[in-house]
Amino acid sequence: MTIPSIALFGIMIPILSIIGQGIGFLPAFIALVLYSQLPIIRNAYTGINNIDSNIRDAANGIGMSTFQRLIKVEIPNAMPLIMAGIRTATVLNIGIGAIAAFIGAGGLGVLINQGISRTNTTMVIVGAIAVSILAIIADLLLKYIQNKFSPIQSKNREEVKL
Repeated sequence: MTIPSIALFGIMIPILSIIGQGIGFLPAFIALVLYSQLPIIRNAYTGINNIDSNIRDAANGIGMSTFQRLIKVEIPNAMPLIMAGIRTATVLNIGIGAIAAFIGAGGLGVLINQGISRTNTTMVIVGAIAVSILAIIADLLLKYIQNKFSPIQSKNREEVKL
């Protein structure tokens, strides 16, 4: 995250030029994957690390192995925080993906880029609004998925229904 997105796209060009893919979709995709790692990994680590020790002790007490405890107890309990990292990374990547137009990756950033080069504020605003709406829709969709599949959220919904 400390490397500006345009600089990371620029770094990808000479590296991927070796295989003839220096401009276009592939360098943008790799850069976006690299950018998405920090919020996802940080939130997953924090979520799993902050599981209540009593829950871990209970899982150990019923004879779960470390792997079983991770899969059946820790990850489900950390899922809201993990999904928050995924949501953050998705919204961040939608915004950064617009910058990928500068290296020939296409997308809505082309509209913004052309609007800037033609001094057409309407094109810039339309592109920016489209990117914003896409980010909001992606965030709301991932929030719905988070609420649907998080065990803590599901339990709270069942209590409310009762």
